[in-house]
Amino acid sequence: MGIHKHEDATLDGNQIEVIARIEPFTLGMDVEVTRGHSSAQQQLATIEKFARGGKCLFPEFIPGGPVDVKKDIPGVGLVYHWQRTASRLLHIGIIVNGPARFICLEDYMRPTGEQMKGKFIEASTHITGESNGMWPLDFSQRVNGIPNITLVEKIMIKAQAAGAGIQFIKVEVKNGCVHVGTLKVIA
Repeated sequence: MGIHKHEDATLDGNQIEVIARIEPFTLGMDVEVTRGHSSAQQQLATIEKFARGGKCLFPEFIPGGPVDVKKDIPGVGLVYHWQRTASRLLHIGIIVNGPARFICLEDYMRPTGEQMKGKFIEASTHITGESNGMWPLDFSQRVNGIPNITLVEKIMIKAQAAGAGIQFIKVEVKNGCVHVGTLKVIA
């Protein structure tokens, strides 16, 4: 019981300490941290996974391909091989950033109300880190193997109030996770 790390999750010392500070709020529960740091290739795999599930993987997408490969798409122009797929995911409400900065090709409204079509979307903070220099964590929506994203959010809210090193909490329902921005807690 407590928090366990998904086998593919890469964590740094600060993230491990934040998790240790969250763990007391998970007594009697099994919660999984699914992401910390990601490589560009891992981000491409994440895009592919969600796109296959959402049936919106465009034909030019190269699974496991280099991030910087562009294709000339009739009616669209020269775009990254993953750009239309990432843009479509955003359009259908699956929040997943690309492995590099890109221009969103479809309608996508941020929670702030800002329309992002034709604007830059930054690379995933799991690759670049947040503006405070720290890397975020993603927690699965599952508690004891059962989907309960509301309970995961409540755990994070309690831990944040207790000073566990949580900067912000973002519930990503369609992604099935709670995204947590971290604060620096170790010297």
